[in-house]
Amino acid sequence: MQKYSGEQTLARLVELLLEFLDEINEPIESYSNADFVLGRKTAYVECLEIIQEIWINGASHGIPKDIEKIYTV
Repeated sequence: MQKYSGEQTLARLVELLLEFLDEINEPIESYSNADFVLGRKTAYVECLEIIQEIWINGASHGIPKDIEKIYTV
């Protein structure tokens, strides 16, 4: 497995979280396991909000400014 710098790791993590959110972009009610999907979505959004709040370069790596509005929970 390749090793990354802290900056590269955060950038990759943001990329993955956004991909995961895009995968579950249907209304929560449309999933048979809605509670589980809602939990995943909430966790991903929370992680991105934390990263956005404390990482100076977060916005330049694709974290939307209004992440909660884009991916409503």
